[in-house]
Amino acid sequence: MDISVTLFGGLRHFLPAGSSFNKCTIGIDNEASLEDLLQKIPIPETKPYIVILNDEKVSLENYADIKVQQNDEVVLLPPIKGG
Repeated sequence: MDISVTLFGGLRHFLPAGSSFNKCTIGIDNEASLEDLLQKIPIPETKPYIVILNDEKVSLENYADIKVQQNDEVVLLPPIKGG
């Protein structure tokens, strides 16, 4: 199945070749977890990001428990700093 993934900010540099601006589609097996999907994006472990699945923030400890579905939309955001 194919999952739509959008990366914002500096995370766009980790999109697969052939992606359009900040979006891509990633093929993944049925019954795959959010963690399985994220492992297909080569973001270094030292680069923090926030995961939004279908307009809801997902905590890191839940990545392995959440199964992705066809037509899910995943958004990865770098943390926002202010001052």
